[in-house]
Amino acid sequence: MISVGLFGFGRIGRNLFRILYPREGVRIAAIADPADPEALAYLLRFDTVLGRFPDLVTTKGGYLYVAGRQIPLLTGDAANALRWKELGVHTVLEATGKSRTRAELERHLEAGARRVVSLAPPGDALDLLAVPGLTEGRIDGRQRTVSNASSTVHAVAPMLQILHGAFGVERAIFTAVHSYTSQHHLADVPAEDKRRGRAAAENIIPQASRSPTMLAEVLPELGGRVTGYAMNVPVPSGSVVDLVCWHEKKVTADAVNEVLRTAAATDRWRRILQFEDEPIVSSDVAQAAFSGIFDSLATMTLRDRVSKTLCWYDSGYGYAHRAVELLDRYAALETGAP
Repeated sequence: MISVGLFGFGRIGRNLFRILYPREGVRIAAIADPADPEALAYLLRFDTVLGRFPDLVTTKGGYLYVAGRQIPLLTGDAANALRWKELGVHTVLEATGKSRTRAELERHLEAGARRVVSLAPPGDALDLLAVPGLTEGRIDGRQRTVSNASSTVHAVAPMLQILHGAFGVERAIFTAVHSYTSQHHLADVPAEDKRRGRAAAENIIPQASRSPTMLAEVLPELGGRVTGYAMNVPVPSGSVVDLVCWHEKKVTADAVNEVLRTAAATDRWRRILQFEDEPIVSSDVAQAAFSGIFDSLATMTLRDRVSKTLCWYDSGYGYAHRAVELLDRYAALETGAP
């Protein structure tokens, strides 16, 4: 039994809770978020994207009650008190969405946790930047500060790895298109990032992307060859990466599709990448557990050296599944399970 502390109970934190709470072998030992406890319970019960929670949810006296379980709910100033040792928390899932430095994450270790997994790009070098399909061989039970990278990296890195192995990638550029989030606004407001201050339900909002730096770390052979940016659009859920690659070898749309079809069926990529041959749109990938869903109908080539591909994903639900799998992997290492 591994005990988990959820630090942050926003969109990603609630996705994690829905995945973890019915599982055997995992105990949610505590939830920490500065928001009002009744508001947190309400947003767990009723979710615009995920729908109603399937079990009764109540809160009373500093606890969240779900399906007969009593879970300490640390709110207000208590959310940052970090009482992990007292609460018996083994692993903290840091789900605030903020990039944290090693020093910031080590506060959880000083408070008694054995490991902390950040659900955000790292603020500096950590023990591991985890990207499924690429970094499993680097996982070590001695690692204490880990980043789950980003949903965009989880989607685009497998595509780059597979295409580079088949055709060589001389350079690549991608655009990640996301739904808007709680960091955006419904009306124009003053903001440090002026574009992010614009009304998210009325605009396409370009954003800088931190993904190229992380891709260079997990795919060093492509270091300096990949760049990209992001944009948020007025949809409630669903993301897509539009990836353009310049190749060393000749390509055709059929060849690209066949390479991705074959790869998606292998043990390495089966749970991570899905091959799709139906005409899907963003709402069709809501609550998909894959890191990426390759859209074979959208594949294009220019002459015989450039490919353009689309890969869809749910940036919350699929990303949270990868964090849970990482949690399982470390638990297996510590118990000696295969």
